[in-house]
Formats: sequence, structure tokens, C-alpha cells
Amino acid sequence: MDLSERIRTILKENYLKQKELAKELGVTESYISAILNHRNTNISQALATLIEEKYGYYSQWVLNGTEPKLKVAGKNRTLSDIHQRAILQIERLAPEQIRAVLAFIKYLEDIERNQLNKL
Repeated sequence: MDLSERIRTILKENYLKQKELAKELGVTESYISAILNHRNTNISQALATLIEEKYGYYSQWVLNGTEPKLKVAGKNRTLSDIHQRAILQIERLAPEQIRAVLAFIKYLEDIERNQLNKL
């Protein structure tokens, strides 16, 4: 997997557009486009570290594909990639957004509990 594919993975897994990623990283949209179109095949360690801090992908994975891809969130080292991504995204939310996520989770648990009671 080359740099272009790794950046595409970050965009896809975080539901980002090129413009949004560029803004978050403080680079131009054309810079991201150059990476995605293989015109720029390297990025700086500083930019890879910023991606690690903002999105949870190890800088060495971003730079050269060295596994692991994601920083392990929490104490449970056996979480799947999707669980790790969810935790990393929740860490970036504002407190009121986290409360909304928790309310939604409780709602889902209540629905599941009600369905089990009907059996």
C-alpha cells in the first residue's frame, strides 16, 4: 500500500473529503490531491505526526505502511479496527457530543433489552 492508498484509507475510514482533511492538517487541497494522484509520494514526519494526533493512525504507518495502523485506544488491546476508530473519533468530540452519543447507545441498549423481553 503506497502513500496515496493510505491517505485514501484515512479519508474513507473517517468519512472525510479532501478539502476537510486539508483544512484539518493545515495544507492545501491541491497538496492532498497531489498525494492522491501520485504526484507527491512523500510527506514530512511532522505532517505524519499531526495525522497521528488528529486521527489515530501511527505516523510510521502513514509514512511507510509499517503496522500497526492504528494507535490502540483504551486498555483493551484486542479491539477490532472499527472499535478503535470509534473510540478515537469519540475522543475528538466535545462533551455535549459525547453525551449525545452515550444517550444514543443507551437507546440502542433499551431497544435490545425490550426485544429480548418479548422473547
